[in-house]
Amino acid sequence: MVPILTRFALVQFVLGRFVRLSAFVAIGLWGATAGAAEPPKFAGISGDFSPIDPPEQISTPNFQDKLGQPVSLDSFKGKVVVLNFWATWCPPCVAEMPALDQLQAEMGGKDFTVIAVSTDREGIKKSAPFYRRAGIKNLTLYNDTRGNLLGAFQGKSLPITVLLDREGRVVGRIEGAAQWDSSEAKALIAHYLKEHAS
Repeated sequence: MVPILTRFALVQFVLGRFVRLSAFVAIGLWGATAGAAEPPKFAGISGDFSPIDPPEQISTPNFQDKLGQPVSLDSFKGKVVVLNFWATWCPPCVAEMPALDQLQAEMGGKDFTVIAVSTDREGIKKSAPFYRRAGIKNLTLYNDTRGNLLGAFQGKSLPITVLLDREGRVVGRIEGAAQWDSSEAKALIAHYLKEHAS
């Protein structure tokens, strides 16, 4: 039989170890959470960038290139993607296109690209002349004439821009126009380039 005093001391010892272990685990969990940096803030003209965490995997239909051939978002995996939906009849869309063009000129390459998808029903007959008039030189012509790709991202209005990570998952979105060639936009993209680097 263990004396009462001895048993009391034993309980104190066990509880003390448990408290120290719990504190150690809590500190470890806090450190892991703190290590996952939040993306920089990016304010659009009519709405702010909304991060999505955990990233969302969406099944998407094909869209079309300038020749009407099908294009899959899967072909862009390995890159961080700014996926922008726009139309020639949408003034805010038209206003932000030069900034998207400049962003592609400055940052586009093996790790990043801007995909601007026109939702004009007439397809390239509308988007191609606009590119020429607006002097858009760095963005490839893409079309979503039936709005299927826009629908997959639950787009209700234009413009809308979705940010995809290297695995093709949605990490955030912004509804409304934004200054995509600003230092804030570039910092946001750089965050995801670094965070999801292979």
